[in-house]
Amino acid sequence: ASSDFFMVYQIIRLWATLFLRLYFRKTIVYGLEHIPRKGPLIVASNHPSAFLEASIMGTILGRPLHYLVRGDMFHPKFRWLFNWTNQIPIYRQKDGISNLRKNASSFELTYRKLADGEAVLIFPEAKTILEKRMRPIQRGTAHLAFGTLPFVKAGEQLLILPVAVNFTEPRLPGTDVVVKFCAPFLTEQATREDRDAIDRFTGTLSDAMSPLIIQVTEERYDHHYDVLASVYMRCVQGGRPGGSAHDDLVLLSNVVNQHDRHQALLDRVHTYFHTLKKMKIGEAVYFPHLVMANRFILAIMLILKLIWLVCGGWIWRSVRKIIFSKIKANTFKSPVTVGAAMVLYPLISLILLITSLFAGWPLWIVFAWVMVMVSGMFFRPPFYLIWRLLTLNFARKAKLKSEISGIRKEVTALLEKAK
Repeated sequence: ASSDFFMVYQIIRLWATLFLRLYFRKTIVYGLEHIPRKGPLIVASNHPSAFLEASIMGTILGRPLHYLVRGDMFHPKFRWLFNWTNQIPIYRQKDGISNLRKNASSFELTYRKLADGEAVLIFPEAKTILEKRMRPIQRGTAHLAFGTLPFVKAGEQLLILPVAVNFTEPRLPGTDVVVKFCAPFLTEQATREDRDAIDRFTGTLSDAMSPLIIQVTEERYDHHYDVLASVYMRCVQGGRPGGSAHDDLVLLSNVVNQHDRHQALLDRVHTYFHTLKKMKIGEAVYFPHLVMANRFILAIMLILKLIWLVCGGWIWRSVRKIIFSKIKANTFKSPVTVGAAMVLYPLISLILLITSLFAGWPLWIVFAWVMVMVSGMFFRPPFYLIWRLLTLNFARKAKLKSEISGIRKEVTALLEKAK
C-alpha cells in the first residue's frame, strides 16, 4: 500500500510541478545545495499563501515530503487525497477537545516518519497571512524536533532546514516567486519540557529564517515594494545574469524600509501606482512589460488570449470568480484557485476524451484542445488588462512608459552602486 501511495504522490508531484511552472512566470531557487538528500529532516518555511508554498516545496525539494496541515481541513470524504499527498492533520484548541485528542496520533505518526529518515514540512509562524513580513516564530517546531529525538536511530541526526518563499503577487498568474534555503542546523539534545532549550531553538530558527524572507516593515509601503520588485523582475533581472534576484530584492526592500533616504524615488513610485489605480488598471503594477509593449504586440497577445478564453479558459475564469466571491481571505484565494484548476483541466480533458471515443471524433481534437489550454497559460495577464492597455490613448501610455523607464534606471543605478 505504501508503494502505491508513493507512486500516486509522485504523479501528483509531477503534475503540480508542470502546473506551477505554467502558473508562475519564474520560480527562482537558491540554496538547493543545502538540502540533505537523506536522513530525518524538518523543513521550516514561512507561510504567506496557504498551500501554495507547500506545493512549491514539494516540487523543488528533490525528495518526498510530508506536510503538517490544519486539522479542520481534513474532511472525511477526502481522506484518500490527504493520504496520497502525505498530509498529517494538526488540530488547534478552537477545533474542539475531541479533535485535540487526535494530535497524539498525528505527532506519533510524524515522529515515526522522521525516524524513518523522511522529511516533514512545518510552518513555524503557525498562521498564514499574505504579507511581506515575518511573523513571530512559535514554539511548535521546537516541540516537534525535541519530541522526535527519542525516535531517531543511532548514528543519525535530526536536521532543521530553514527556507523562505517570496511571492510578488501569488493571486495573479504570471508573477514570480523567489525561494531561498540556508544551511540546516542540528537539533540539540533536549526534551519538550526543557523551556530554555525550546527558547534557544526558536531563537536560532527565527534568526535563520529572517534574512531569507524579503520583508517590508510597514504595510503602507507594500505597494512601493511591489512596483520596484515588478519593474526589477521584468525589466532589470534578465540583464544581471551573475546577480542574485533574492539579494537584489532584499536591497529593494531595504530601500523601501529606509524611505527617508530614498524619498524622491518612492514619491515617484507612489505617483505611478496611484495613476494606475485611477485608470482602473492597478494590476498593471505586476506587468510593467505590458505597459512598455507596443500595440502590435498587445494585439497579438489579445488575440491569443481570446482564443484561449473561447476554447475553455472561460471555464477557469468562471470558477475563479466563484471562488473569489466565496472566499474572503486573500491568503486562500490563489491556492484554492490553483488547486481547482489542477483538477478542472484534467477532468475536462477526460470528459472530452470519453466524448470523442463515443462520438467517433478524431483524437487530435482532444490533443489540440489540451495544447491550446497549455499554450494559453503562457499569456497569463488578465484579458481586460491587455485590452485596456491596447486601447489606452497615446499620451497616457507614453507617460506610463516614461515613468517605468525612470524607475528602471533608478533601480539599476541602486543595484550597480551596491556592488
